[in-house]
Amino acid sequence: MPKMEFPLWLMAGFIFVLGCCVGSFLNVVIWRLPARGTLVTFQNRTARLTLSWPPSHCPVCQNAIAWYRNIPVFGWLCLRGKCHTCRVAISPRYPLVELGTGLLFLSLYLGFFLAHWNSGATPTIFGGALPMLLYLIFVSGLLAASAIDADFFIIPLEIPYLIMAAALASCIFGAPKMLPAVVPASVWGKLALGGTVGLLLSNVLLYLKVMPRSFDIANCPRGDWSDGPMPLIPPPTLKQSWPQIIAGIVISIIIALAWLLCVARVAAFVTMIGGMLVFLIGVLPHPINVPDDSRQVLEESDDINARREISKEILFLLPPIGLAMVAAFVPLPLPAEPWLARLLGVLLGLLVGGGTIWLTRILGTLVMGRVAMGAADAPLMAAIGAVVGAPAVAVVFFLAPILGLIWAMVLKVQGKPNILPYGPWLSMAAILTLFVGHPVINWYAGQLFPKPPVNQSTIIWPGEPARPAATKNQK
Repeated sequence: MPKMEFPLWLMAGFIFVLGCCVGSFLNVVIWRLPARGTLVTFQNRTARLTLSWPPSHCPVCQNAIAWYRNIPVFGWLCLRGKCHTCRVAISPRYPLVELGTGLLFLSLYLGFFLAHWNSGATPTIFGGALPMLLYLIFVSGLLAASAIDADFFIIPLEIPYLIMAAALASCIFGAPKMLPAVVPASVWGKLALGGTVGLLLSNVLLYLKVMPRSFDIANCPRGDWSDGPMPLIPPPTLKQSWPQIIAGIVISIIIALAWLLCVARVAAFVTMIGGMLVFLIGVLPHPINVPDDSRQVLEESDDINARREISKEILFLLPPIGLAMVAAFVPLPLPAEPWLARLLGVLLGLLVGGGTIWLTRILGTLVMGRVAMGAADAPLMAAIGAVVGAPAVAVVFFLAPILGLIWAMVLKVQGKPNILPYGPWLSMAAILTLFVGHPVINWYAGQLFPKPPVNQSTIIWPGEPARPAATKNQK
């Protein structure tokens, strides 16, 4: 077991508890954000739903949940998975989301401060804590987007916008290691500047209705309950809950064994994988994913005017692409300021991430004659690119369909409809990329431009610099 000082253990425990508390808040966001503004009745009062009203309560008996019964994970365990008043079963989704979020927060802290996934950056306030804060916001937003997309096949745009804002704010204090700065006077810097100006121009033209909007369904990001009650998901039975509960316990045991038997780097990676699995186990088998919803998604994607509508999105992309190309060949006197280099790095990642998915959506729709991807997947990928950086976007792009294919095989075995929202897999691939993005890129670059190995007997982690060979005296 890796040796750790007491303050590190103490901070690790705090980060885990913080993650569980954030997971409890995410449970609220996941269910309420898509239907915010819906009329709901609670204790004889009818008002619009918000993230803070009504307070946490049982949807069956309408009794408010006391704070001491609402403690993340332990509250559900103490209640034995049932409402204290009416004894109706409470979904294990809530503690699993809380536990999964706590494990992911813990893996980020231990991975960057103990296993040095951030290339050995000094864990000081400006060298590690603030970049990690960006990653915690990043992961929280991705988890919320994943669950909402899994439930309702939508991604509220507030989530990617929040992630983008956090990435831009990080430029003030210094960028994380994952996000390379871009030299302002370079071609990439000018491409980022020109593309950003073009993107702002397209949005202004869209707001002024000079540029047409595409697809009516893309303009309804909050679901279909603005004039009616939210759909009540039937509570699961104890028999339905046990497989998820047992899976969460088994994964937690495996993570504990990893820290007992493996080195810190491997243990942190196992913790991250375990946190993702616990979260997905709690979210993906949601009862709202029934065949009726799957048929509705298929009907929406089979728009007979798909090619005509997607051409409007091509029109939207012309200003960003055109101004980016013009700026690349125009001598711009950009100052070589560190903050500007960091800002252009964020903007370049945002444009490359969003543009990659958007072009995939357009080309797929033109080829197949049906909507290839959700409209909100592009803003989500843009937010991902703003945090992980333009080079690591390729890792996310190729890793996401692999993860989705694995889940599609699980659905095939279970005989369930093979309708997969893409948001969860983009999100999980992005979280993985925080750990393995740059090592994979460096390893791949090493395969393209190989160097002679220094010491064949030494195992080099992908992306690590080669270690000098040991001398006889050292042996």
